[in-house]
Amino acid sequence: MACHSEMLASLPASKSHQSNGNDAHHRHHQAMGGGRLGRTIQRTYVGRRSGCSQPVFILLLVLSAFVFIFFQMANLIPRKPTPLFAWTSSAERDIAVYVRPDRHTALLQPTKLCEDPPFVIIMVPSAINNSLERDTIRRTWGQWAGTDLSLVLAGTTQPPQKNNKTIKKQLNVLTVHAPPPRKAKMVFLLGRAAGDRPLSNSVVEESRRFGDVLVEDFVDSYTNLTLKTVFMLKWVQRHCAKAQYVMKVDDDIFLNVPNLQYSLLNKTATTSLLAGTLICGARPIHNQWSKWYTPRYMFREGKYPNYLSGTGYVMSGDLVKSLLDTAVTTPYFHLEDVFLTGICAKKIGVRPSDNIGFSYQPRANSPCVFKEVIMGHEVVPVEMARLWNMLNQPSILAKCNPLKKSQIRSYFPTKCSWS
Repeated sequence: MACHSEMLASLPASKSHQSNGNDAHHRHHQAMGGGRLGRTIQRTYVGRRSGCSQPVFILLLVLSAFVFIFFQMANLIPRKPTPLFAWTSSAERDIAVYVRPDRHTALLQPTKLCEDPPFVIIMVPSAINNSLERDTIRRTWGQWAGTDLSLVLAGTTQPPQKNNKTIKKQLNVLTVHAPPPRKAKMVFLLGRAAGDRPLSNSVVEESRRFGDVLVEDFVDSYTNLTLKTVFMLKWVQRHCAKAQYVMKVDDDIFLNVPNLQYSLLNKTATTSLLAGTLICGARPIHNQWSKWYTPRYMFREGKYPNYLSGTGYVMSGDLVKSLLDTAVTTPYFHLEDVFLTGICAKKIGVRPSDNIGFSYQPRANSPCVFKEVIMGHEVVPVEMARLWNMLNQPSILAKCNPLKKSQIRSYFPTKCSWS
Protein backbone atom coordinates (compact mmCIF):
# COMPACT_ATOMS: atom_id res chain seq x y z
CA MET A 1 0.00 0.00 0.00
CA ALA A 2 2.87 2.40 0.71
CA CYS A 3 4.36 1.78 -2.72
CA HIS A 4 0.94 2.24 -4.39
CA SER A 5 0.30 5.53 -2.61
CA GLU A 6 3.72 6.77 -3.64
CA MET A 7 2.87 6.01 -7.24
CA LEU A 8 -0.37 7.95 -7.12
CA ALA A 9 1.38 10.94 -5.57
CA SER A 10 3.84 11.07 -8.48
CA LEU A 11 1.19 11.45 -11.20
CA PRO A 12 0.97 14.95 -12.76
CA ALA A 13 -2.01 16.98 -11.67
CA SER A 14 -4.91 17.18 -14.27
CA LYS A 15 -5.63 20.53 -15.77
CA SER A 16 -9.20 21.71 -16.20
CA HIS A 17 -10.31 22.37 -19.75
CA GLN A 18 -12.30 25.48 -20.79
CA SER A 19 -15.79 24.63 -21.94
CA ASN A 20 -15.34 27.10 -24.76
CA GLY A 21 -12.17 25.28 -26.06
CA ASN A 22 -11.89 23.27 -29.24
CA ASP A 23 -13.24 19.79 -28.45
CA ALA A 24 -11.65 18.31 -31.55
CA HIS A 25 -8.27 19.72 -30.60
CA HIS A 26 -8.72 18.27 -27.09
CA ARG A 27 -9.53 14.81 -28.42
CA HIS A 28 -6.53 14.98 -30.76
CA HIS A 29 -4.26 15.99 -27.86
CA GLN A 30 -5.50 13.02 -25.79
CA ALA A 31 -4.94 10.67 -28.71
CA MET A 32 -1.39 11.93 -29.23
CA GLY A 33 -0.32 12.32 -25.55
CA GLY A 34 -2.36 9.58 -23.84
CA GLY A 35 -0.09 6.76 -25.01
CA ARG A 36 3.08 8.51 -23.77
CA LEU A 37 1.46 9.27 -20.43
CA GLY A 38 0.35 5.62 -20.03
CA ARG A 39 3.86 4.39 -20.78
CA THR A 40 5.32 6.91 -18.31
CA ILE A 41 2.89 5.86 -15.62
CA GLN A 42 3.63 2.16 -16.26
CA ARG A 43 7.40 2.74 -16.08
CA THR A 44 7.01 4.75 -12.89
CA TYR A 45 4.75 2.09 -11.30
CA VAL A 46 6.95 -0.83 -12.24
CA GLY A 47 10.09 1.00 -11.16
CA ARG A 48 8.65 1.84 -7.80
CA ARG A 49 7.40 -1.74 -7.32
CA SER A 50 10.87 -3.03 -8.07
CA GLY A 51 12.41 -0.58 -5.63
CA CYS A 52 10.02 -1.72 -2.89
CA SER A 53 10.56 -5.52 -3.40
CA GLN A 54 14.32 -5.48 -3.68
CA PRO A 55 15.09 -5.35 0.11
CA VAL A 56 12.66 -8.21 0.75
CA PHE A 57 14.31 -10.30 -1.96
CA ILE A 58 17.78 -9.61 -0.55
CA LEU A 59 16.60 -10.48 2.99
CA LEU A 60 15.16 -13.78 1.81
CA LEU A 61 18.38 -14.55 -0.02
CA VAL A 62 20.49 -13.84 3.08
CA LEU A 63 18.23 -15.96 5.29
CA SER A 64 18.36 -18.84 2.82
CA ALA A 65 22.15 -18.66 2.74
CA PHE A 66 22.29 -18.59 6.54
CA VAL A 67 20.02 -21.66 6.86
CA PHE A 68 22.08 -23.51 4.25
CA ILE A 69 25.37 -22.73 6.03
CA PHE A 70 23.88 -23.67 9.43
CA PHE A 71 22.81 -27.12 8.29
CA GLN A 72 26.10 -27.68 6.52
CA MET A 73 27.99 -26.84 9.73
CA ALA A 74 25.63 -29.01 11.78
CA ASN A 75 26.52 -31.97 9.60
CA LEU A 76 30.20 -31.37 10.36
CA ILE A 77 29.65 -31.57 14.15
CA PRO A 78 30.50 -35.10 15.33
CA ARG A 79 27.42 -36.84 16.65
CA LYS A 80 27.46 -38.94 19.79
CA PRO A 81 27.16 -42.54 18.62
CA THR A 82 24.24 -44.62 19.83
CA PRO A 83 25.52 -46.78 22.70
CA LEU A 84 25.94 -50.46 21.96
CA PHE A 85 23.90 -52.70 24.24
CA ALA A 86 25.74 -55.91 25.09
CA TRP A 87 22.69 -58.16 25.10
CA THR A 88 21.42 -57.75 21.54
CA SER A 89 18.20 -59.31 20.29
CA SER A 90 20.20 -62.17 18.77
CA ALA A 91 22.27 -62.91 21.90
CA GLU A 92 21.85 -66.23 23.68
CA ARG A 93 19.75 -65.62 26.80
CA ASP A 94 19.74 -69.14 28.21
CA ILE A 95 21.47 -68.55 31.55
CA ALA A 96 22.31 -72.23 31.98
CA VAL A 97 24.67 -71.91 28.98
CA TYR A 98 26.79 -69.37 30.90
CA VAL A 99 26.42 -70.53 34.50
CA ARG A 100 26.70 -74.30 33.81
CA PRO A 101 24.95 -75.22 37.07
CA ASP A 102 26.23 -78.81 37.16
CA ARG A 103 29.88 -78.00 36.51
CA HIS A 104 32.71 -76.52 38.55
CA THR A 105 33.39 -73.06 37.10
CA ALA A 106 35.25 -71.09 39.78
CA LEU A 107 38.70 -69.89 38.74
CA LEU A 108 39.55 -68.98 42.35
CA GLN A 109 37.53 -69.70 45.47
CA PRO A 110 37.75 -69.78 49.28
CA THR A 111 38.47 -73.16 50.80
CA LYS A 112 36.92 -74.53 54.00
CA LEU A 113 35.10 -71.22 54.58
CA CYS A 114 31.83 -72.90 55.47
CA GLU A 115 33.06 -76.06 57.19
CA ASP A 116 31.47 -74.55 60.28
CA PRO A 117 28.24 -73.18 58.73
CA PRO A 118 27.72 -69.48 59.52
CA PHE A 119 24.50 -67.89 60.63
CA VAL A 120 24.84 -65.53 57.65
CA ILE A 121 27.15 -65.68 54.64
CA ILE A 122 27.78 -62.18 53.23
CA MET A 123 28.42 -62.11 49.49
CA VAL A 124 30.00 -58.89 48.20
CA PRO A 125 30.02 -58.49 44.39
CA SER A 126 33.02 -56.34 43.53
CA ALA A 127 34.66 -55.05 40.35
CA ILE A 128 38.12 -56.41 39.58
CA ASN A 129 39.86 -53.07 40.11
CA ASN A 130 38.05 -52.22 43.37
CA SER A 131 40.86 -53.52 45.57
CA LEU A 132 40.74 -50.39 47.78
CA GLU A 133 37.05 -50.95 48.52
CA ARG A 134 37.65 -54.59 49.41
CA ASP A 135 40.64 -53.72 51.58
CA THR A 136 38.63 -51.04 53.43
CA ILE A 137 35.79 -53.47 54.12
CA ARG A 138 38.28 -55.96 55.56
CA ARG A 139 39.69 -53.26 57.84
CA THR A 140 36.26 -52.13 59.01
CA TRP A 141 32.92 -53.96 59.11
CA GLY A 142 34.49 -57.08 57.57
CA GLN A 143 35.92 -57.77 61.03
CA TRP A 144 32.34 -58.52 62.08
CA ALA A 145 32.34 -61.18 59.36
CA GLY A 146 35.48 -62.98 60.45
CA THR A 147 38.24 -61.00 58.73
CA ASP A 148 41.52 -61.33 60.62
CA LEU A 149 42.76 -57.75 60.98
CA SER A 150 46.33 -58.91 61.58
CA LEU A 151 46.40 -60.35 58.05
CA VAL A 152 45.32 -56.99 56.63
CA LEU A 153 47.91 -55.04 58.59
CA ALA A 154 50.68 -57.56 57.91
CA GLY A 155 50.29 -57.04 54.20
CA THR A 156 50.33 -53.25 54.36
CA THR A 157 53.14 -51.81 52.24
CA GLN A 158 54.21 -48.24 51.67
CA PRO A 159 52.09 -46.91 48.80
CA PRO A 160 53.17 -44.20 46.37
CA GLN A 161 53.81 -40.83 48.04
CA LYS A 162 50.63 -39.22 46.69
CA ASN A 163 48.50 -41.81 48.50
CA ASN A 164 50.31 -41.82 51.84
CA LYS A 165 47.95 -39.37 53.49
CA THR A 166 44.84 -41.39 52.66
CA ILE A 167 46.32 -44.72 53.74
CA LYS A 168 47.66 -43.30 57.02
CA LYS A 169 44.27 -41.87 57.81
CA GLN A 170 42.68 -45.27 57.29
CA LEU A 171 45.27 -47.01 59.49
CA ASN A 172 44.88 -44.45 62.27
CA VAL A 173 41.13 -45.04 62.62
CA LEU A 174 41.20 -48.81 62.88
CA THR A 175 39.62 -50.27 66.00
CA VAL A 176 38.37 -53.74 66.87
CA HIS A 177 34.68 -54.01 67.66
CA ALA A 178 32.83 -56.52 69.81
CA PRO A 179 31.72 -59.55 67.76
CA PRO A 180 28.12 -59.89 66.55
CA PRO A 181 25.79 -62.33 68.33
CA ARG A 182 26.16 -65.05 65.68
CA LYS A 183 28.87 -66.21 63.32
CA ALA A 184 29.20 -64.46 59.96
CA LYS A 185 31.46 -65.11 56.96
CA MET A 186 32.23 -62.91 53.97
CA VAL A 187 33.16 -63.61 50.33
CA PHE A 188 34.08 -61.11 47.59
CA LEU A 189 32.68 -62.18 44.22
CA LEU A 190 34.49 -61.16 41.02
CA GLY A 191 34.33 -62.13 37.38
CA ARG A 192 37.26 -62.68 35.08
CA ALA A 193 38.93 -60.00 33.02
CA ALA A 194 38.30 -59.88 29.27
CA GLY A 195 41.21 -60.92 27.08
CA ASP A 196 43.97 -63.50 27.28
CA ARG A 197 44.65 -63.04 31.02
CA PRO A 198 41.45 -63.73 32.95
CA LEU A 199 43.25 -63.52 36.32
CA SER A 200 45.62 -60.73 37.27
CA ASN A 201 48.56 -61.37 39.57
CA SER A 202 47.15 -58.93 42.12
CA VAL A 203 43.82 -60.78 42.37
CA VAL A 204 45.60 -64.12 42.72
CA GLU A 205 47.76 -62.68 45.50
CA GLU A 206 44.73 -61.13 47.22
CA SER A 207 43.00 -64.49 47.18
CA ARG A 208 46.08 -66.22 48.59
CA ARG A 209 46.46 -63.74 51.46
CA PHE A 210 42.87 -63.46 52.64
CA GLY A 211 41.11 -66.57 51.36
CA ASP A 212 37.90 -64.62 50.78
CA VAL A 213 37.94 -64.06 47.00
CA LEU A 214 35.74 -65.98 44.58
CA VAL A 215 36.38 -65.48 40.83
CA GLU A 216 33.83 -67.06 38.51
CA ASP A 217 34.12 -67.76 34.79
CA PHE A 218 32.29 -64.83 33.19
CA VAL A 219 33.42 -61.42 31.95
CA ASP A 220 33.00 -58.90 34.75
CA SER A 221 30.84 -56.02 33.46
CA TYR A 222 27.76 -54.02 34.46
CA THR A 223 25.43 -55.75 32.00
CA ASN A 224 26.64 -59.13 33.32
CA LEU A 225 25.58 -58.45 36.91
CA THR A 226 22.74 -60.94 36.60
CA LEU A 227 25.26 -63.63 35.72
CA LYS A 228 27.28 -62.57 38.77
CA THR A 229 24.27 -62.97 41.04
CA VAL A 230 23.32 -66.38 39.63
CA PHE A 231 26.94 -67.53 40.03
CA MET A 232 26.65 -66.34 43.64
CA LEU A 233 23.63 -68.60 44.20
CA LYS A 234 25.42 -71.48 42.52
CA TRP A 235 28.50 -71.16 44.75
CA VAL A 236 26.48 -70.82 47.96
CA GLN A 237 24.36 -73.84 47.03
CA ARG A 238 27.45 -75.95 46.32
CA HIS A 239 29.76 -74.77 49.11
CA CYS A 240 27.74 -73.05 51.87
CA ALA A 241 24.26 -74.55 51.65
CA LYS A 242 23.84 -74.81 55.44
CA ALA A 243 24.11 -71.07 56.05
CA GLN A 244 20.84 -69.87 57.56
CA TYR A 245 20.88 -66.60 55.63
CA VAL A 246 22.60 -65.11 52.60
CA MET A 247 23.24 -61.36 52.46
CA LYS A 248 24.14 -59.79 49.11
CA VAL A 249 25.68 -56.33 49.45
CA ASP A 250 27.64 -53.99 47.15
CA ASP A 251 31.22 -52.96 47.94
CA ASP A 252 30.24 -49.31 48.59
CA ILE A 253 27.97 -50.32 51.46
CA PHE A 254 28.66 -49.97 55.17
CA LEU A 255 27.00 -53.01 56.69
CA ASN A 256 26.15 -53.09 60.39
CA VAL A 257 26.41 -56.86 60.79
CA PRO A 258 25.16 -56.98 64.43
CA ASN A 259 22.05 -55.00 63.48
CA LEU A 260 21.47 -57.33 60.51
CA GLN A 261 21.69 -60.35 62.77
CA TYR A 262 19.44 -58.88 65.46
CA SER A 263 16.87 -58.12 62.78
CA LEU A 264 17.00 -61.71 61.52
CA LEU A 265 16.90 -63.19 65.02
CA ASN A 266 13.76 -61.19 65.77
CA LYS A 267 11.93 -62.61 62.74
CA THR A 268 9.14 -65.02 63.58
CA ALA A 269 9.43 -66.66 60.15
CA THR A 270 12.88 -68.04 59.30
CA THR A 271 12.03 -69.42 55.85
CA SER A 272 10.96 -67.89 52.53
CA LEU A 273 12.44 -64.56 53.63
CA LEU A 274 13.54 -62.02 51.03
CA ALA A 275 14.03 -58.55 52.52
CA GLY A 276 15.63 -55.21 51.66
CA THR A 277 14.48 -51.91 50.17
CA LEU A 278 11.22 -52.65 48.35
CA ILE A 279 10.55 -50.88 45.06
CA CYS A 280 7.03 -50.93 43.61
CA GLY A 281 5.57 -49.82 40.30
CA ALA A 282 8.88 -49.17 38.54
CA ARG A 283 8.63 -48.97 34.76
CA PRO A 284 11.20 -49.99 32.14
CA ILE A 285 13.37 -47.19 30.76
CA HIS A 286 13.63 -47.26 26.97
CA ASN A 287 16.12 -44.42 26.63
CA GLN A 288 19.29 -46.01 25.23
CA TRP A 289 21.50 -43.48 27.04
CA SER A 290 20.21 -44.52 30.46
CA LYS A 291 22.25 -46.75 32.76
CA TRP A 292 19.05 -48.72 33.34
CA TYR A 293 18.04 -48.99 29.66
CA THR A 294 15.78 -51.93 28.93
CA PRO A 295 15.11 -52.97 25.32
CA ARG A 296 11.56 -54.07 24.60
CA TYR A 297 12.67 -57.45 23.31
CA MET A 298 13.95 -58.26 26.83
CA PHE A 299 10.93 -57.05 28.78
CA ARG A 300 7.59 -56.29 27.12
CA GLU A 301 5.41 -55.54 30.13
CA GLY A 302 4.55 -52.02 31.22
CA LYS A 303 6.07 -52.25 34.69
CA TYR A 304 8.39 -54.51 36.66
CA PRO A 305 7.20 -56.84 39.38
CA ASN A 306 7.84 -55.47 42.86
CA TYR A 307 11.51 -56.07 43.69
CA LEU A 308 14.32 -55.21 46.10
CA SER A 309 17.11 -52.74 45.40
CA GLY A 310 20.25 -54.61 44.39
CA THR A 311 22.42 -52.46 46.67
CA GLY A 312 21.69 -54.92 49.46
CA TYR A 313 19.18 -57.64 50.30
CA VAL A 314 19.02 -60.73 52.47
CA MET A 315 17.38 -64.11 51.83
CA SER A 316 16.82 -67.18 53.96
CA GLY A 317 18.97 -70.16 53.04
CA ASP A 318 16.01 -72.26 51.90
CA LEU A 319 15.43 -69.91 48.94
CA VAL A 320 18.88 -70.34 47.39
CA LYS A 321 18.17 -73.56 45.50
CA SER A 322 14.68 -72.60 44.33
CA LEU A 323 15.87 -69.19 43.11
CA LEU A 324 18.86 -70.80 41.39
CA ASP A 325 16.72 -73.43 39.66
CA THR A 326 14.29 -70.75 38.51
CA ALA A 327 17.03 -68.38 37.35
CA VAL A 328 18.72 -70.91 35.06
CA THR A 329 15.40 -71.61 33.32
CA THR A 330 14.38 -67.96 32.91
CA PRO A 331 15.55 -65.86 29.92
CA TYR A 332 18.37 -63.49 30.85
CA PHE A 333 17.44 -60.00 32.02
CA HIS A 334 20.35 -57.67 32.73
CA LEU A 335 19.02 -55.75 35.77
CA GLU A 336 19.92 -58.30 38.43
CA ASP A 337 17.71 -56.99 41.22
CA VAL A 338 14.62 -56.92 39.00
CA PHE A 339 15.53 -60.36 37.63
CA LEU A 340 16.19 -62.21 40.89
CA THR A 341 14.07 -60.50 43.55
CA GLY A 342 11.29 -59.53 41.12
CA ILE A 343 10.87 -61.91 38.19
CA CYS A 344 12.29 -65.10 39.75
CA ALA A 345 10.82 -64.46 43.20
CA LYS A 346 7.39 -63.97 41.64
CA LYS A 347 7.73 -67.28 39.80
CA ILE A 348 8.35 -69.20 43.04
CA GLY A 349 5.60 -67.35 44.89
CA VAL A 350 7.79 -65.29 47.25
CA ARG A 351 6.95 -61.68 48.00
CA PRO A 352 9.95 -59.46 48.78
CA SER A 353 9.45 -57.39 51.93
CA ASP A 354 10.61 -53.93 52.93
CA ASN A 355 12.93 -53.31 55.88
CA ILE A 356 13.62 -49.72 56.95
CA GLY A 357 17.13 -50.71 57.99
CA PHE A 358 18.02 -51.08 54.29
CA SER A 359 18.31 -48.16 51.88
CA TYR A 360 19.47 -47.64 48.31
CA GLN A 361 19.69 -43.92 48.99
CA PRO A 362 22.82 -42.49 50.66
CA ARG A 363 22.38 -41.84 54.37
CA ALA A 364 23.98 -39.14 56.47
CA ASN A 365 27.45 -40.40 57.41
CA SER A 366 26.70 -40.11 61.09
CA PRO A 367 27.38 -42.73 63.77
CA CYS A 368 24.01 -41.81 65.28
CA VAL A 369 22.35 -43.03 62.06
CA PHE A 370 24.51 -46.06 61.38
CA LYS A 371 24.17 -47.42 64.89
CA GLU A 372 20.41 -47.72 64.21
CA VAL A 373 20.35 -49.09 60.66
CA ILE A 374 21.49 -52.21 58.82
CA MET A 375 23.25 -50.62 55.85
CA GLY A 376 24.06 -47.37 54.11
CA HIS A 377 24.84 -46.89 50.42
CA GLU A 378 27.58 -44.95 48.57
CA VAL A 379 30.02 -44.84 51.48
CA VAL A 380 33.52 -44.07 50.20
CA PRO A 381 36.51 -45.81 51.83
CA VAL A 382 37.63 -42.87 54.01
CA GLU A 383 34.09 -42.35 55.34
CA MET A 384 33.74 -46.08 55.93
CA ALA A 385 36.81 -46.07 58.15
CA ARG A 386 35.63 -42.95 59.99
CA LEU A 387 32.22 -44.51 60.70
CA TRP A 388 33.82 -47.73 61.89
CA ASN A 389 35.95 -45.82 64.35
CA MET A 390 33.17 -43.64 65.74
CA LEU A 391 30.79 -46.57 66.17
CA ASN A 392 33.29 -47.97 68.65
CA GLN A 393 33.49 -44.84 70.78
CA PRO A 394 30.84 -44.91 73.53
CA SER A 395 31.43 -41.22 74.32
CA ILE A 396 30.27 -40.30 70.81
CA LEU A 397 27.31 -42.66 70.73
CA ALA A 398 26.13 -41.42 74.14
CA LYS A 399 25.42 -38.01 72.59
CA CYS A 400 23.03 -39.48 69.98
CA ASN A 401 19.35 -38.66 70.31
CA PRO A 402 16.58 -41.04 69.25
CA LEU A 403 15.91 -40.80 65.53
CA LYS A 404 12.60 -40.22 63.84
CA LYS A 405 11.51 -42.61 61.11
CA SER A 406 12.10 -39.92 58.46
CA GLN A 407 15.68 -39.46 59.69
CA ILE A 408 16.40 -43.14 59.21
CA ARG A 409 15.07 -43.31 55.66
CA SER A 410 13.22 -40.79 53.48
CA TYR A 411 11.98 -43.35 50.95
CA PHE A 412 9.02 -45.61 51.65
CA PRO A 413 7.37 -47.89 49.08
CA THR A 414 3.88 -46.90 47.99
CA LYS A 415 1.24 -48.28 45.63
CA CYS A 416 2.52 -51.83 46.06
CA SER A 417 -0.03 -54.04 44.33
CA TRP A 418 0.57 -57.78 44.04
CA SER A 419 -0.69 -60.07 41.32
